[in-house]
Amino acid sequence: MVHGGVALARLAAGEVVLVAGALPGELVSVELERQKGVMRGRVTAVLEASPHRVAPPAHPGLDYGHVAYPHQLELKREVVADALRRAFGAGAPEVLPPLPDVVPSPTEWRYRNVVQPAVAWRGGRAELGYRRPGSSEVVVLDSDPVATPGVDAAYQRVREALSRAAEEGRRPRVREVVIRANDEGEALAALVGTGEARHALDLGHRLVEAGLAGVSWAPADPRGRFRRGAERLAGRRTVLQRFGALTLSVSATSFSQPNAAGAARLYADLAAWAGEGGEALELYAGGGAIAFHLAPRFGRVTALEVDSGAVARGRADAERLGVANVRFVKGDARRLAPPEGVDLVVVDPPRSGLSAELRQALAAGDFARLLYVSCDAATWARDVADLHLRGLRLVRARPYDLYPHTHHVEVLSLLERVA
Repeated sequence: MVHGGVALARLAAGEVVLVAGALPGELVSVELERQKGVMRGRVTAVLEASPHRVAPPAHPGLDYGHVAYPHQLELKREVVADALRRAFGAGAPEVLPPLPDVVPSPTEWRYRNVVQPAVAWRGGRAELGYRRPGSSEVVVLDSDPVATPGVDAAYQRVREALSRAAEEGRRPRVREVVIRANDEGEALAALVGTGEARHALDLGHRLVEAGLAGVSWAPADPRGRFRRGAERLAGRRTVLQRFGALTLSVSATSFSQPNAAGAARLYADLAAWAGEGGEALELYAGGGAIAFHLAPRFGRVTALEVDSGAVARGRADAERLGVANVRFVKGDARRLAPPEGVDLVVVDPPRSGLSAELRQALAAGDFARLLYVSCDAATWARDVADLHLRGLRLVRARPYDLYPHTHHVEVLSLLERVA
């Protein structure tokens, strides 16, 4: 198994084939297709199954759904270890710390507090589901197996409200729905579609009357969701989500870890690894989940975030929680000057990892410790190997499973500056 949720095989001539839906050691029939110069395979029949194979769920986005959960954890650990070996090269065993087992998710199913199903219209009714990878086909699901009970209840309400509007001759131009719910079941929805927000105003009020806490409208944009912002239709903009003992404001359009219980474990470990000091700096801070976990251990924590909405939520949460030593600053981490005068830097970048310019700035800083949280093993290993050459040595790493039944794995790592 390699990064990206695919198994590696070779053709008779030695060419690599990346096979979706397979497991190491299996004999399978595949349908081959060359995509962007890479040969890819899709399993059409399993001839000799792995003992770790299980019946997959209908959800097309669960690319590890055919793997028994204990073996998922083993495969994810090996993927992280393989990424490190590739990044560091032949000398990897001598310079790298031992990689422990993957920390499992507190719950194997019903862990996601935010989902983004697509809308499919069938016989005049709205159905919700998820697109097959690389296809526009929507696999309709009556219930989402990885959504928390609160999210799944809102999933049903949204589907029924869309269908009723269509039955009344006012079919909404909704393509996708983002649904977020906290542990108490308070749910927010963002309707993503075409046209103006005013055309969905009645639908938004109906959803609030049906029990949702708030509804907003976001114009569909091929560049990505929420690239053109979002407008509130009815109800509240945010709800409070618990991460262990900490409660933070989240919205339907903002990013926060979708597995709150798993993230709480990671944040607690991160705070323990951070030690104590006078000042800490967090980059890509979002709404400040990590910064608030560092606050009891440092005299001051600066949280740098480029999104103004996340900065506003962080500042409001700091005031609500009575945390005076966390300071939110709007800024782009990619343009950071070498950090000086801080004891610790924490980075939690997007999947693309750290830019070359930011790695250079971090290497030129005078701080002693760097905590790196990553959601992509390949870019994390690349960055850690580069920082190692620049004097920041990897001394500790631990993978976490925050997305059971998918190939995604989170990595917490500690780097220390050496002469």
